Amino acid sequence: MASLRLPLFALAGLLAGSAFAQSTPVRDKNVEARLVASVSTIQPGVPFTLGLHFTIDRTWHTYWANPGDTGIPTSLNLALPEGFTAGPLQFPVPKKFITDYGFGVKEAGFGYETSVIHPMTITPPATLTPGHKVTLSGKAGWLMCDPNTCVPGKADLSITLEVGATAAPSPDATAIEAAVAKLPQPVAAPMKAALEGANVVLTATIPTGSIPEGAKLSFHPLKNQILDPFTDPTVTVAGETVTISGPKHESLTAAPAEFSGVLAVEVPGKKTGFELSTSGFTADVASTPTEPATPAADPDKTPEPATAAAATPEELPFGGGLFGVLFAAFLGGIILNVMPCVFPVISLKVMSFVGHAGEDRKKVFAHSAVFALGILVFFWALTIMMLVIKSASGGEVGWGAQLQYPGVVIGLIVIMVLVAMSLFGTFEIGASMTAVGGDLANKSGYAGSFWSGALAVLLATPCTAPLMAPAIGFALSQSAPVMFLVFTTLGLGLAAPYFLFAIFPKLLDVLPAPGAWMETFKQFMGFPMLAVVVWLSGVLSKQLDTEGLQWALAAVLLVALAGWIYGRFGGFDRSASARMKGRLTALLVFLVALGVAWDASAKRPPANTIDIADVIAKHRAEGKHVFVDFTAEWCVTCKVNKRVAINTPAVQEAFQENNVAFVTADWTNEDPSITKLLAEFGRAGVPFYLLYPTDTSKEPIRFGDGILTQGAILEAIGKL
Repeated sequence: MASLRLPLFALAGLLAGSAFAQSTPVRDKNVEARLVASVSTIQPGVPFTLGLHFTIDRTWHTYWANPGDTGIPTSLNLALPEGFTAGPLQFPVPKKFITDYGFGVKEAGFGYETSVIHPMTITPPATLTPGHKVTLSGKAGWLMCDPNTCVPGKADLSITLEVGATAAPSPDATAIEAAVAKLPQPVAAPMKAALEGANVVLTATIPTGSIPEGAKLSFHPLKNQILDPFTDPTVTVAGETVTISGPKHESLTAAPAEFSGVLAVEVPGKKTGFELSTSGFTADVASTPTEPATPAADPDKTPEPATAAAATPEELPFGGGLFGVLFAAFLGGIILNVMPCVFPVISLKVMSFVGHAGEDRKKVFAHSAVFALGILVFFWALTIMMLVIKSASGGEVGWGAQLQYPGVVIGLIVIMVLVAMSLFGTFEIGASMTAVGGDLANKSGYAGSFWSGALAVLLATPCTAPLMAPAIGFALSQSAPVMFLVFTTLGLGLAAPYFLFAIFPKLLDVLPAPGAWMETFKQFMGFPMLAVVVWLSGVLSKQLDTEGLQWALAAVLLVALAGWIYGRFGGFDRSASARMKGRLTALLVFLVALGVAWDASAKRPPANTIDIADVIAKHRAEGKHVFVDFTAEWCVTCKVNKRVAINTPAVQEAFQENNVAFVTADWTNEDPSITKLLAEFGRAGVPFYLLYPTDTSKEPIRFGDGILTQGAILEAIGKL
């Protein structure tokens, strides 16, 4: 019996030490992070490896040391006990990602999928006392992206280790050893770089036999703006000489004086590589990975967009990391002009340019500038509103979330009714809110241009144009300054087409000549405004109970009455006394309408208490696949997708034949469970679609943002 005690005590000691080597995982959205160590027991003065371990959700990725033009590299900022030193956070050989947003907008980056361990060498002091425990803690920061959006992540992590006379391996030692094996090995011989025509040619010397026969070779640069990011360089090996040739970046005019990168070598089941540099690596650097760490980024601060190492402003004319997001926002704003939400106002704005035909170019430009100002001011106001909602909701907010509040919807209905009445000629405000017809010959109409821009923004909130989803998703996860920058760019895109009329006044010649027909067109455009009222009333019907809806519409009726009184009795064709009485009466009726609307907005049906995650889990427990439609009554794109893709006979038949349950996640009203699930996938709003397999060990199939097609649904069902 005594002979068994020693092995049992040893086993117990190993298990106890292993318990201390464990770190509690922390999940932030689509990435789970934890610290792992190669040892469960530290030996004083003997270095060991600490690892930052990421478990990454399907379709998502994190970034390499050079993330590309728009990513952010992972960081770990450790708070070390006295006497401890740490080497730099190291990056295994990455994978290249190319994301195509359409319309010629693409992004290239480098990073990791599924799982990755970033090693870091820790050297404890030789004065440690065996028998004590040591806790290593730090803040990890990263950027996680999928093909549609990017979300920053952070986590406070810690790991506790025993101190012993000798080191003892931890349960994670094998995984860390495998991660270290994937680190690129520095090559001492300097690499040569040359520019040959349109190609960059790199020549390196690697000992013969270092690259296995049949290995797949690729090159990942550690500096941007040298190679074309969307074309893979060609790698050839002849003895000790490795030649890497690829198209140059469009901005490159001469061979780079300093350049480095990683030659990735991949064989089945194993991926490693070599780090190449024009300056080469000294023996000390190649053999000593424990040099002092450079300060890591503080995850509590908003990460700055990553730019090319040592790149000058001239090499980054578009501002580096934010360019892709801002460019997508700008193009999305341009496309927003033809979305059904905004089109009525845009039609009126084009007609205002007809009214300006033949006028001074400076005046046309001024109207365009004021129109853009109206767009920007209301985009800024919308950003402030979303920041307030974000703060009140604990950090989660989505595009169009303000339409979840009945008061906002009632306010939009009131504005649409007043605009329609103004177009019908019931009353005029200045040169009218739309600056069409009326006194254009006598009044500047700048107020009309401003309010046209404002109205376009108000009507744009339920719409999501192509390219807007990744830009808005990124913006809503960032700090206030970045949000303002992205939404400002979106507004400039919305206003951009109208500056063409100012910059190229000859374009006005293609428009019809001004005439009496304009007044008829102006009055006709009042009906699309009333169509918006009908649509918004449908939204309101899902947000208020029957009594609340009736009183809300009564408030709208009172607003219309106030507008009629103002136009009928408050015009300049009346005496001063009659005009004053008419305007005061209109104001009184309008104030009564506001009171009625305020009271009506509080008459809401009981809040939904069903957790969408529970509904999905129930169907999967019953052996069903689950298709989830994240939608809202105010989402125009959602309604289009439902009509042309989801509710088609072919898709509905496929649902029945393949045992797919259809679940609607209605986000018309505030629903924390839906908001939470959207946030888990990095989404800022609707529409959004997921197809969950009945096998709970498998991740859901995610569809692209924006327009959904019948073919995409049928293809996804075929993969189940």
